[in-house]
Amino acid sequence: MSKHRWLRVLAVLTVIGSYLMLIMGAIVTKTGSGEGCGNSWPFCHGELIPASFPMETIIEYSHRIVSGGVGLLIVALVIWAWKAYPDSRRVKIFSFLSVFFVVFQGALGALTVVFRGPFAKKAALSLHFGFSLMCFASVVMLTIHLFQLKHGRTPEQETAKIKDEKPVSKRLQYGVWGLAVYTYLVVYTGALVRHTQATMACGFEFPLCGKQFLPGLANLEGIHMLHRYAGISLWFITLVFLWVIIRHYRIREDLHKGIWLAFLFITLQAVSGILTVLSGGQVLVALVHTTVISIYFSVLCYLCMQAGWPGGARFDKETPVLQS
Repeated sequence: MSKHRWLRVLAVLTVIGSYLMLIMGAIVTKTGSGEGCGNSWPFCHGELIPASFPMETIIEYSHRIVSGGVGLLIVALVIWAWKAYPDSRRVKIFSFLSVFFVVFQGALGALTVVFRGPFAKKAALSLHFGFSLMCFASVVMLTIHLFQLKHGRTPEQETAKIKDEKPVSKRLQYGVWGLAVYTYLVVYTGALVRHTQATMACGFEFPLCGKQFLPGLANLEGIHMLHRYAGISLWFITLVFLWVIIRHYRIREDLHKGIWLAFLFITLQAVSGILTVLSGGQVLVALVHTTVISIYFSVLCYLCMQAGWPGGARFDKETPVLQS
């Protein structure tokens, strides 16, 4: 197996590790284990090996250990990818984002331990999940691009290929990037629901919150419904993009497959959200909900990569020659 194949193997392992880091953070929040190690960081209760191991300590300390290991994996992947493809601008961009967000989410994780005020702690926890998601998506994009380079073309072949395909309009570019940004904001409304413990604020009622259609945002019911309506709007917006791409960009196989995947996962997200309510907020269903939205957001990032930056410049004008 060549060194570049081993690089792609490492990339896949890093994606798996990034997902575990993301999902373990959700488990910490869902089980209320955030204070399982007290207010000390990075060790647990000020000790490398705690004297006792109640369940909340096991969950919290395991999350820290996994996050540290994944951070090292990301650094190793980034250094190797940068050396293997020094002329690829996308490799540099996704490498930088992967390292930046893993460091930033780690710092926020430490702040959630140090913060004592309830509002500041909840705000830091919400941001922590959002940046963990960005880290996961960045690693996924880096991995996808490494596999694209496996089937790479010379710059001349790439130029000829682009001319043969339908170019993406600026309107669609802005739309896809806007949808990704909006999805990220919707994710924060979900994090707000989780950290304010508003998951079951409307009981088992669906689609309305009892008899209320628009409860005030000053209470838990309003926070819950804000996320619910935001999620519903995502489904309809994705449906519109599906129609647009099928109608106008059918020959773009990358966009065609990407939007179908996006629509599949936003539909699964809606189903898992309904099941979260009907199951009374069971941990397993909530973790499925987190997993699906993470994949959906990553698919949107892929669509952004394939559609290109709205400013007109491609992520990387040069495409390295195939390196096995």
